[in-house]
Amino acid sequence: MKIKFLIIFLSFIFAFRISAENKESFLGDINAQNVLIEYASLSCVHCANFHNKDLPSIKKDLIDTGKVKYIYRNFPLDRPAMIAAMVSNCYSGSKYFEVLNTLFRNQKKWVAKSENIEEFQEVLFSVLKIHGITEKNIKVCTSENADNKEKWNTILKIRLEAQRMGVNSTPSFFLNGEKLKGAITSEYLKSIIK
Repeated sequence: MKIKFLIIFLSFIFAFRISAENKESFLGDINAQNVLIEYASLSCVHCANFHNKDLPSIKKDLIDTGKVKYIYRNFPLDRPAMIAAMVSNCYSGSKYFEVLNTLFRNQKKWVAKSENIEEFQEVLFSVLKIHGITEKNIKVCTSENADNKEKWNTILKIRLEAQRMGVNSTPSFFLNGEKLKGAITSEYLKSIIK
């Protein structure tokens, strides 16, 4: 019985990994030799610091040159981060990363208004309207429906999988499947990259 359960459980995890990886937005060359995965919370100050200060040079030096494929995975630490993750997950490709960057750049504005959902949605709209996102878009992305329940559950599954891999703080990074420690900068990555 235990073996049967283990096989079913591992099959589920393997299938989830494949489907999650196939649907993920990424930056860089799809066939890059190196894959950098970041687990971050949109409400995390250290994550915002990385996105605002270090990621631009990593993008310029390693992602845009085809050396690294970069994948961002939501690891929400609180309700505001989860709702912001839901909004960002309504978009894909370059728009997904534009939304993430704007959320990190304006983190103090929207995190401070997270107590009241309507006020929170209004602040998210004011921050994201530069991308053509409307108040209606935000309400649709955060309303309770089957589509959003599936997105919510996917975010939670990614978080649980990350915890099983040893992620216990944000931001956390993996390069080619190996967990990295310390500050992640362009110079550091260049020194360890294949």
